[in-house]
This record gives sequence, C-alpha cells and structure tokens, in this order.
Amino acid sequence: MKLLIVLAFCAVVCLNGCTTDNKKSSENRKLEVRGWNILSDDIDKGLYAIESAEKYQINHLQLSHQLIMDLKDVRNPKKLETTRRLIKSAHDNGVNKVFVWDHALYNLKYYPDRFKTTDGLIDLDKPEFWNWLKNDYRSMLDSLPKLDGIILTFIETGAHVEDQYSVKWKTEKDKLANMVDSLASVIIDERGLEMYIRTFIYHKAELDALIGCVNTVKHPDVKVMTKEVPHDFFLTHPISDFISKINKDVLIEFDLGHEYNGQGVIASILPEITVERWKYYSKKDNVIGYVARTDRYNDTQNIGRSTEMNIYALNRISEDPDMAVETIVEEFVTEKYGESSAQILKNVFLKTDDIITSSLYTLGLHMNWHSSINYENENNYSRHCSGKWMDNPEVMIKHGVNKSFHYWKDIINHLSPARYKSKETSPGKASNLFIEAPWIINDGWVSPDEKMNLEYLKYILIEKEYGVNMAKWALEEIRSLENKIADQNDFNELLQLYERTYLTAQLYLATSKVYFGFRAYLNDDKNAVINEIISDGLNNIDPICERILDYKFKGPKGQYHWLYDVHNAKTLSSRVLGGWDVYGNVKFKKSVGE
Repeated sequence: MKLLIVLAFCAVVCLNGCTTDNKKSSENRKLEVRGWNILSDDIDKGLYAIESAEKYQINHLQLSHQLIMDLKDVRNPKKLETTRRLIKSAHDNGVNKVFVWDHALYNLKYYPDRFKTTDGLIDLDKPEFWNWLKNDYRSMLDSLPKLDGIILTFIETGAHVEDQYSVKWKTEKDKLANMVDSLASVIIDERGLEMYIRTFIYHKAELDALIGCVNTVKHPDVKVMTKEVPHDFFLTHPISDFISKINKDVLIEFDLGHEYNGQGVIASILPEITVERWKYYSKKDNVIGYVARTDRYNDTQNIGRSTEMNIYALNRISEDPDMAVETIVEEFVTEKYGESSAQILKNVFLKTDDIITSSLYTLGLHMNWHSSINYENENNYSRHCSGKWMDNPEVMIKHGVNKSFHYWKDIINHLSPARYKSKETSPGKASNLFIEAPWIINDGWVSPDEKMNLEYLKYILIEKEYGVNMAKWALEEIRSLENKIADQNDFNELLQLYERTYLTAQLYLATSKVYFGFRAYLNDDKNAVINEIISDGLNNIDPICERILDYKFKGPKGQYHWLYDVHNAKTLSSRVLGGWDVYGNVKFKKSVGE
C-alpha cells in the first residue's frame, strides 16, 4: 500500500512538477505576506492588537477559532458581529487583507439526506450536491461582504470528503482536489477573494499523499498555508522540510501564542526557535511570507506584554534573515524596558527557552495537555513524539543531563506507560503508536512492559531540578530591576510572569517525582531511594499548590488556565496514595516496610 502511495505521488510530481521555477528569486523578492492570526473573541484585546499592526507592517489578518472556525459560524449573530467589527478595524488600520477560517466538509448531519447514499455517505457524483454546496457558500459569504479571503482546512475535517461515495473520483487525492477546485470557483472566480488551503498531517506516512493532494489542485490561484513544523507546534519538532515539494505559493504558520509552551500564562518567551525556523524558510523560493498566531483564546493576547518578544523577533528576522537573535532581543528589551535593564533582560529572555523545555518537556517529550500538566496523555508518547519526523531519531538532552538518547529505544521505551507501547491499550482498542507508527512496535524498538527505573528517574529529576534552578535565577534577575524599569505596570507584568513560571517549574519537579517515581516503584518497591523520591514529591505537591492558590496574580486565561495545574497535581497525588486502577490498584507505601 505504501508503495502505491509513493508511485501515485511520483506520478503527480511528473504531471504537475514540483519545481518552483515560476516563483520569484529568493534574492530579489520582497516578502509579500506579513500576517497575524487572532483566535480569541475578546473584542477589546483584538482591537488593541489590530491597532498595533501598522508598527509591524502587517498586511494580512486571519480570524479563527473563537471567532470564525467554520464559515457556517457566520450564522451565529454574536460571532458575526464581532468578526465584522474586527474586519472593519483591520481595514481602517491599514491591513489590506482579512481572512476567516473554514473547514470542509462539515459534519455529515449538516448536509441534506437527499444527497446521500443508503449508507449515509454523500454521493459526490450528484451534480445537485455540488450546486447546493456552492449556493451554501454564496449565502455564507454574503454575510461578510468586506472579507478578503478564506483559509480552508480540507483534510481531517468533520465529514472527510475523501471517505464519501464516488465512482468518478476514485482516489482520495482526486476527491480532495475536486472539492478545493469546486469551492475555489465560488471563492476566487465568482467573489474575487483569495483562498489558502491549510495542510495538516498526523504522521509521516501521510506526507506523500498530502503533497499529492495539494499538487493535484488545478486552480492556479489557490495558495497553501502550512505550519512551521509537521503536525503540531512543539519546540522539539524539526522544520517542515517538505515545503519545497509543493508547487504553489506557501505561507508559513507560526504559533506565537504557544499553545503547548505556556500560552503567555507562564514565560513563553521563545525568540530563538522562531528566528531559527524563519532563517530556514526565508531561503525557500515558494515561501511568500508568514502568519503568526498572537494569542491562545480568551485574554491571552500577547501584544503589549513581555511575550510580544516572539512577535517582534519574527518581524525583525523577516526583515533581515542575517540578524543575530541576541541583537533582536536586545533591541526589544531596550525599547520596551529601557537601556539600564537591557543586559539583564536579554540574558533572561535568551535563557527562558531552557526553563520551558526543562519543565514542560521531559527528556524531549512534552508533558502537558495544551500547556497544563498531564503525564497520562497517550499522545505524549506517540503522536506528539518528535522522533516521528526524524530520519535519525537521536536527540541530545542538555539541562544538566548532557546525554544523547534514541527517541524510541530510550525515551519512549522508558517514559511511556506499558499500555501505550502495546498494540492495544485495552481489548479491541488499538494504541495510537501502533496505528500511526506500527514499525516502532513491530521492530522491537519498544517493549510492552513497564521500563521506568531509577536510572531514568534520575535523568528526569536532573532536568526538572535544572528547570527549577533556572526559573529561580530568572526571577531573581527580574526582581533586581524593580527600580530600573520606569513603567511599574511593565515591571509588574514581568515579575508576575516569572513568579508563575517559578511556581510551575517547582510543581513539575514535585509531580515528576510522584508520577515517574511511582512507576519505578512498580518495578522496585523495596528501593529506598525511589521511596524517598516519591515521598518527597508527595510532601511538596500540596504546599506548592497552596502557594499557587494563594498567589493573587493568576495571569491570563487561555485554553490553559493556571489553576488546572493545581487540580491535576492534586489528582495525581490522591491516585498514587489511594490505589491506581490502571496499575492494578497499587498503593504507594510511604516508607519501606510500612
């Protein structure tokens, strides 16, 4: 089957061509798109961000998620009103192009039964269906007369068009491409709007098929938007090196709201990774620009806060891809906080990525659910593992560990719960790892038993202690600037950001001792060192949680609410002490022989 996909992809390449000869020379072209994406429906913060767009030469704005995630959301009066206000404000502030998101197809229930087969699938061979679909889009677009374009996710949507019935379009890529071209005939040809198709893949095996779909789209004015990394926004992921195979203009989507890295609730100040990634993309002939997410829901807008550093960094490196990140950071902190604070803040900001990657990540695996502590998320150990996207899945873990690991044979094999390394997580339910990367199991890179031990527990705790020490150092540096930063509000925002970060790093250390220690305990319940580590973690979770609960400045609330960490930490503690069903009702005994 894989061979057939590859052969089909090769045929598409030959027919369509994957060269970018028709693109402008990377040495001579001016960056065409400088974009932002606002996800939150907080109208005041959205308007504030738009008013700042001119400073960053923003000429492209996307409105998505809590605003318009599917075009059918225009039928929600509140969403429509908010979106119209933001579109008008953007145009009034010099942003030339405003887009909303869409996903096609929607849930099957959305479409009339008269277009479906007896099996409940849409009959794509019925011209009446396509006429209905186009009329539906015309009606929805009528609600946004000032709109300039659509960002269309066309893969992994509600009703997968590739799964619907058709004799005429036999392959998945043909069904997908036909749908895109059909919608383009309304969006581009009739309405004169722009249209980007947004790519999304879960694992590497899907990549060739995805590129084949994109390159099969016939409409010459359809463009592509793809993420800065494959699948999702993790700091450990490699760049999306497949974009050169796309035969269309490409817009790179950056997540500067940092969905998995703190969301600005804690110090998600990460300019280095953004600068490094744009330096790569700026050399690609078919890359026409970027769009950056500026928030992660609710009141997490980063414009006007210290986390605007990330947005500033992307803007500056896009202006001059040869700039050093140190220079960019120094510019930002000097302008925002004053020259007398610049050196200290530059050092803190350039070290913050180490705090995040040693706290929220564990030996290269993120241990959170949209930034909130979560050790039992199956995706941590399968779908989100960066090793999936590496030809050589070796990673050097610094943070005091200073050791090279194989993502699968070492990290996943030891850190993953046994059930996630099996073919089934429970009878009749296949594991994500076996579904998406079966060779990892079949080739014996992991084994379906509990491998957590004292050796790996010590690696984890070295890294977590490093994170705590770095967070403490950063906080002390910030506190030293109390009389040097002129604007008290700017100082307070910085101080509170790093106070929350320090408390969070401590909570990750305590919970890691309990979670990974408990699993080591399952293999070696008489080991005094392991028992002491777990007991220490249990003794520290409640006091840290109380300090978080007592802390007055809880920060912005996005998809990540800081107090989620308290709930998750306390739940972990009670499960270990009370008997954990997943692990056979094993209870931790606080001392050997108790």
